[in-house]
Amino acid sequence: MCFHVAMPSRTTPAESVAVVQFGQELRRLRELTDMSQKQLGDQVGTSKQQVGAVERGIRKPSKRFAELADRALEAHGGLLNMWPGAKRAQPWWLEQFVELEAKARVINEFQPQAVPGLLQTENYARVIVGSSFPPLAEPEVEQRLQGRLQRQQVLLRAGPPLALFVIDEGALRRPVGGRKVMREQCLALIEKAQLPHVQLQVLPFDRGAHGAMNGPLVLLNMTHTESLVYAEAPGSGQVITDAQVVADCHQRFGALRGLALSPVESLDFIASL
Repeated sequence: MCFHVAMPSRTTPAESVAVVQFGQELRRLRELTDMSQKQLGDQVGTSKQQVGAVERGIRKPSKRFAELADRALEAHGGLLNMWPGAKRAQPWWLEQFVELEAKARVINEFQPQAVPGLLQTENYARVIVGSSFPPLAEPEVEQRLQGRLQRQQVLLRAGPPLALFVIDEGALRRPVGGRKVMREQCLALIEKAQLPHVQLQVLPFDRGAHGAMNGPLVLLNMTHTESLVYAEAPGSGQVITDAQVVADCHQRFGALRGLALSPVESLDFIASL
């Protein structure tokens, strides 16, 4: 029998999490199609035990395994794109969110440290991506930059999502790239806010403490009844669908909008910078 599973090797923590995420998605798709581990193993040329090891995240799958499993489960490239060794325009942990973001009906986002990625200029984004630590090689900087700029097309497509942004004053005062880059970025924010489906609010310092002091907040409304939260930490990210967590975050975002300057006041504030 031909085994299409890579032998254990030394991996970084991020790669280990990628292997676990791949395994979780493999199991979800397999159960969705009502296929047993043995049936899937027969189709990809490996054993039930090996499929189980991949699903538990203790075996790194080979690219061939990912290709055959993607075909067997009719994932249309979705599973293959999650293969831990794939070359990506986005970090592996951001790919699932980017796919969901492109399909969202409503995007709600609060950012305390930087301008939201969907609103960044190329020069601002280049500085942000280039500031990653450990430092990225120039080709990877370019790859991630292009991936970020590609994401912005979601706001320019036909039938775009309603996009509501709250940006902390600190993100606007942080001189990313210097005065020229920030001036260009502020002008771009004012321009993007003119789009009928984009609403921008600034949360000023003088509002004091608020319900999102622990970091960014991103919510996607996929349908009238389905929403999710995206939580990001250094080197990783997670899509959360737990109903209670999502409901709490929606309330939190509503409170932030209530504290923030109105859209008109916010544009005046940005213009003053």
